[in-house]
Formats: sequence, structure tokens, C-alpha cells
Amino acid sequence: MPPKIFITGITGYIGGSVFHALSRRHPEYQITAFVRTTPRNFANLYPDVTLIHGTWDDREVLTAAATEADVVIQCGSSDHLGAVVALLDGALRKDKAKTTYYIHLSGTAVISDYGDVDGAIYRGRSNPKVYDDLINVEEVISRPDGVPHRHTDKIIQEYAQKHGDVLKTAIVCPPDLYGRGYGPGKQDSVYFPVFVNEVKNLGYPFYCHEGGNTRGWAHIDDLSELYTRLIEAAVNKEGEVSWGREAYFFATTQEATQKDIATATGKVLHAKGVISSPEAISVSEETIAPMWKELGIPNVAFYLFANNSRSKPFRAEKELRWKPRAPTLWQEIEKEVEACIS
Repeated sequence: MPPKIFITGITGYIGGSVFHALSRRHPEYQITAFVRTTPRNFANLYPDVTLIHGTWDDREVLTAAATEADVVIQCGSSDHLGAVVALLDGALRKDKAKTTYYIHLSGTAVISDYGDVDGAIYRGRSNPKVYDDLINVEEVISRPDGVPHRHTDKIIQEYAQKHGDVLKTAIVCPPDLYGRGYGPGKQDSVYFPVFVNEVKNLGYPFYCHEGGNTRGWAHIDDLSELYTRLIEAAVNKEGEVSWGREAYFFATTQEATQKDIATATGKVLHAKGVISSPEAISVSEETIAPMWKELGIPNVAFYLFANNSRSKPFRAEKELRWKPRAPTLWQEIEKEVEACIS
């Protein structure tokens, strides 16, 4: 019997890329995907994939689909607690003895000093704190309530502790991403479209205070490879993957400061005639605060442009033998910026 995979979020940047990579490498997998509406030309591109339609509030639909799966991959709305619980309940297979694997998409916002009580002192400045997912993983899994993604990460940890004999869980925490996606929906990353738009609004590339705030980065191809290896480990039930409460997987492959990103972005935009000068300029917190207001999260621009989020992917390197192979951020940044203005 081919393994049964249930995946959500395939019209998103991350979920779509993971789905595409998995379906191409393993056409023998029986994949079912959860979507709100059918993507254009989907049947021609993925003729062997079954679609289930619904919304994140369709608890019974999610639970039923997860019950049928050997591996459940939540790449959709990571912060929708109701959907996460519905998937976990389905994955428990209460009427079966078979083990189910649940792989959840979180993000390194959970470790950003944006959510810390003293985070304001590091806005625009380097924070020396670097988290890892192996040696000091307890620091990650005990992050305080209220930081981004913590409410769903926490419930997954609770399920893992209570039902670890039949439910194997893992949480993947990607950093900021770059590179063109491959899925049937959104193919643009998050950071650069937002940053370039704000640069165009201001008329110049910017950073906060010193611009020393540092964040992790990874190419979408490297993240997709990490996911594929983790899913293969679940399907094959082999290797040394540590499932359960401590199974966090960071995916950072490099770091960059906001000032360096602003400087590189400015050069591209100036060369394309979008701005009059390539010079990156220091701005106040008051200038940054109202940015990306359409997301509806107060001060979320501090997270993107002023705060730190640093991590080391020791677990993926050790347990999945994963290492980056894609081009670096600096090799790709011209393409990233150009894609935002094309």
C-alpha cells in the first residue's frame, strides 16, 4: 500500500513548494490536499492528487481527512488553533492502533526578540542571543505564552507528550525565505515584496537605528529539501529523527543584518530607476511602526525590519543529514528585488 499523505496550505508559498517537491520526488505517494478552491490547471499539473475542499473552520472535514492519513502535513494557517486541534484529533486515529505522523509549519518569529519583554532595546541593534533546536532546545519549547506561534506550538507539544505512543509530531521553523516558489498558488516570498513596497513609499531603502538587527535566512529550495527528508523519515519509519515534544527543526542557512539588506536592495532599485539614490538611510521607530498595517498586527513591521531572530539548524543537520545547496541570499537578492518591481 502506498503511504497516504494529507497536506494543507498548498496554494501558499511554503506549502505549495513543499507539495510540489514531494509530489515530483515521490509520485508513488498517495497525496490528498486541502484547498479552499481548486487552483487553475491543477488537474493537468497534478493528475494523481486528490483535493478536499473546505475552510479552516471545517473541523469535521479536517479531522476526517487526517484520520485517513499516515502523515499529516500542516503548511497552512499555522496560527489557527481550531484547525490544528482538528488535525491532531484526526491524526490520533482513536479507532486504530497505527502510528500517525504530524508535521507542523511554525516559524522563527517564535524566537524573535520582537515578542520579548525587553525586545524594544534591540530594535535596530544586534542581539547576541542565538537559539538552537538540539543542544538547548528547552529554551525554544519553553518560550513564553504570547509570542508569535506559541499557542499552536504549545498544543502540539501537549499532544506529543500525552499521545506519543501513537502520534509522532515535529515542528518545522523556517526563518525568512527567498527564492521563487514552485507550487500551484503563491510563488513570492513574504519579506521582499513588503520591504520593496515600503522602500518605494519612502523613496529610499531604510533600516532602524544602527541597522544591526540580524535575522536568519534560507532558500525555499533548501527548506523544501528539509521537509522532504523529514516526510521520508516518517514514511519509512527509519533513521534517527527525534519525534515528539523536542522535535523542532530550524532551517536557517545564513544570516543578514537589516542594514546590509537595505544597502543591497537600494543598489538594485537605483539601477532600475525606481529610486533616485541607492543610499540606505537610518529611520526612527516611529517611521517603521505603521508599516505593513494591512496585516492587522500592531507593530508587526518591527518584527520584519527592526528586531532579531537568530537560530541554528543543528537537528536537521544531525538527524536528516540536511545541508544547504541553493544559492545564497546575496547571490539571489537582485532577482528577488527585480521580481518585486516587474
